[in-house]
Amino acid sequence: MKKYKMSINGDKYQAHIVEYKGTSAIVEVNGIEYKVMIDIDKPKGVQLVRPKRSEPQMPSNTSSHRVSSSGRAGEVVAPLPGLVLKLLVKEGDVVKQDQPVLMLEAMKMESEITSTLAGTVKKIHVREGDSVQERQLLLEVEV
Repeated sequence: MKKYKMSINGDKYQAHIVEYKGTSAIVEVNGIEYKVMIDIDKPKGVQLVRPKRSEPQMPSNTSSHRVSSSGRAGEVVAPLPGLVLKLLVKEGDVVKQDQPVLMLEAMKMESEITSTLAGTVKKIHVREGDSVQERQLLLEVEV
């Protein structure tokens, strides 16, 4: 295993971890082996914190659906965490309001993310294959 150089109270030591299992280790320091017990602080509890969000509406008759992503005017944001599967537009393209601009995979479903208004795609902030978080800015459309 790995060798370490250390100084304790001004004295220099060479340490080598011979074996490490669970909460104990055998450490060789300047040629002498020591059994060392390791104290591991266990967390008192884990609390998952997520922002409140509204659930997207999904039609029952199709595996792909449209999700309107509401950001500020001209901003297209991710309605939920997911993976960018396909960009359907590029910077400079003219789009209509509610036109699909990218495909997002979330919770094993493909969703068409649509433009919030008619205009020109000003800036795309993601690439195909990117993981995105809920409310993350995906692209901007300007009038």
